[in-house]
Amino acid sequence: MIAARFESGDDADVLAIEGEILTLISPRAFAPGAPLRFTCTDLTLAGKSLGSKRRDDGRFDVRLRLVNLRRTDRERLGELLPEP
Repeated sequence: MIAARFESGDDADVLAIEGEILTLISPRAFAPGAPLRFTCTDLTLAGKSLGSKRRDDGRFDVRLRLVNLRRTDRERLGELLPEP
C-alpha cells in the first residue's frame, strides 16, 4: 500500500493500479462520477469515482479512473504496488 492524501485532508491508502483504474481505501464514500484529487508519493493525481464499497472496518474501497496519469507515472506506481 501507498499512503495518499485527498485535497480535503483525509488520508487514504492506494491498494492497486490496473491501467487507468486505481483502487484505494478511503474514510468516506464517493458517488460514481465524483471528481477526486489527491497526492500519492510526490504525484498529484486526479480521477473520477467509479463507485465505493463499504469494508468491514467502516472505511470504503473506492475505484476510480485516473484522468491525468502519464505512462511513466503509471509505471512508477505499478512498481511501488503489489500485483493484484
